[in-house]
Amino acid sequence: MDSRALRDAGGENQRLRDEIEQLRTSLESALDDNSRLAEDRDRLLRRVTVLSRELQAANHVYSLTPPAPALTEFERKTHQSQTEEELRVAFEELQVLTEELEVANTTLQTANADLEARVAERTRALAQANAELRRSEAAFRTLVEGMPQLAWRSLDGGEWTWSSPQWSDYTGQLPEESLGQGWLLAVHTDDRDAAAAAWTKAEPARPLEFEARIFHAAEGRHRHYRTRAAPLVAEDGRVVEWLGTSTDVDDILQLQHRQSVLVDELQHRTRNLMAVVQAVTLRTIKGSNTLDEFRRCIDDRMQALARAQGLLSRRAGGKVLFDGLLYEELSSQVELDADGNGAKVTTSGPRGIPLQSSIVQTLALALHELLTNATKYGALATPQGHLDVRWELLAEEPTPRLRVEWRESGVTDMPAASAAAKGGGYGRELIERALPYQLGARTSYRFGADGVHCTMEVAVLADEIRTGSQP
Repeated sequence: MDSRALRDAGGENQRLRDEIEQLRTSLESALDDNSRLAEDRDRLLRRVTVLSRELQAANHVYSLTPPAPALTEFERKTHQSQTEEELRVAFEELQVLTEELEVANTTLQTANADLEARVAERTRALAQANAELRRSEAAFRTLVEGMPQLAWRSLDGGEWTWSSPQWSDYTGQLPEESLGQGWLLAVHTDDRDAAAAAWTKAEPARPLEFEARIFHAAEGRHRHYRTRAAPLVAEDGRVVEWLGTSTDVDDILQLQHRQSVLVDELQHRTRNLMAVVQAVTLRTIKGSNTLDEFRRCIDDRMQALARAQGLLSRRAGGKVLFDGLLYEELSSQVELDADGNGAKVTTSGPRGIPLQSSIVQTLALALHELLTNATKYGALATPQGHLDVRWELLAEEPTPRLRVEWRESGVTDMPAASAAAKGGGYGRELIERALPYQLGARTSYRFGADGVHCTMEVAVLADEIRTGSQP
């Protein structure tokens, strides 16, 4: 139930109570008037009774005994007339009072019946209003207790009068412990002053709003919450109470921070990618004799970079794993099973070794060049050829290193005059010069009797190493 409904229901109840009180006062006044008239009537009845007895006694005396010599007939009759006149006046007053009393009784009965009818009507209206108020209150509590926010009610200055069950379930405080200023005990100590300061500035024209960390009992830590409250204002402008909620924004803040980190990383990665693309393009132009040869080479190398970028984009906040990078590159030209092996390819090594994002692109290009040479001239170009790729983790200080060994065998018919076949092209230059310069790698590239034998060692961060597998 909103503040307006609460205010309207409370005002209607008060008006009904005031009207019933007015009717009760009117009835009491009518009863007082009726009681006064009845007392006057009783007084006159007693007077008439006394006068009647006096008159009867006098007539009886005068009828049995002769009048005294001193009292003349005229005096006797005068006295009797006075008594009769006084009795007549008393009877007239009694009749007037009796008529007034009858009118008052009729009026009183009418007023009483009207009062009973109006009281019954107002009682029904009051009962209906109270029932509606209870339904609204029940709906309000159902709404409040069903929403994810922590709800509460407070007086000015942050003196809580009620907190929803969510507050107790979340913070571990008992309902009575959160009342008054007790809720501040669930707020992080570094945020309490800011929360108290926000209450000092709260007013009807400027609702309450602040952010503070609130203790989460289940997680055993504080989470960020945004607290807001609006005042319930009476007709005279006085703030009756504040109705407020506290909303969990911890996940949103974490996502915002992560987004900021990702944007920074994306910008850094984009700059690196542009530099790599520029270097690859220039080197491909230098090593190409025709435009068609340039197109084929640059297309293959751009696809290798695209695969590396795809791995970086799909990592969902984790690191690119070496076995995943190797599988992605080999499977682009060779059919492999789920373990990374094929008819002419064998791979072996520990799974789940993470790579720093900064080395993924260059390492992917190195693997691509090795695979391209093997496909065109080496082990994968001859029926009896075989490619064996092995890797291991070297526990060196201060950082461990990943050692990759690329060994081809069964190559007997590689053209000796071809510089590319002997690894004298871009691939060899990338491995022997670019990797040591850009990545601080240790590399060797040798063309043996039966094929290419290459080793590469790159640093990996110790706290990022984890176990697992990724085909």
